[in-house]
Amino acid sequence: MTETPSPESTPPRDAAPPAHAGWAVASLLFFWPLSFSAFTHAFNVYPLWARGDFAGARAASDRVRRLGQISLWLAGGLLLLFAIGYTIFMVALISRGYEGHHHNFHNWGPHDDMSRGFDR
Repeated sequence: MTETPSPESTPPRDAAPPAHAGWAVASLLFFWPLSFSAFTHAFNVYPLWARGDFAGARAASDRVRRLGQISLWLAGGLLLLFAIGYTIFMVALISRGYEGHHHNFHNWGPHDDMSRGFDR
């Protein structure tokens, strides 16, 4: 008796997994170091599928999506750290006041050095 393979074990030959090119572009925009790997895997999906390596094509497709998601999370985390640092900097600047930042504004411009007591 011959066993018929289950639908999960043999994918249909005409339905290749998506290349997830959008996720590859997202990795390029949000965290470009991951985009090299993402585009490489995206370009390998269809050749792997055409060779009959269905598991490899599915793995490459999943990897592209995962790399795009990781780059999005990294960009969000870096943006959050920047926002926190900027907020801390601004709070520290405002809490110190601006007294130390009014450096001799009345002395700006062309001046006669003799009026300050400098000799040439």
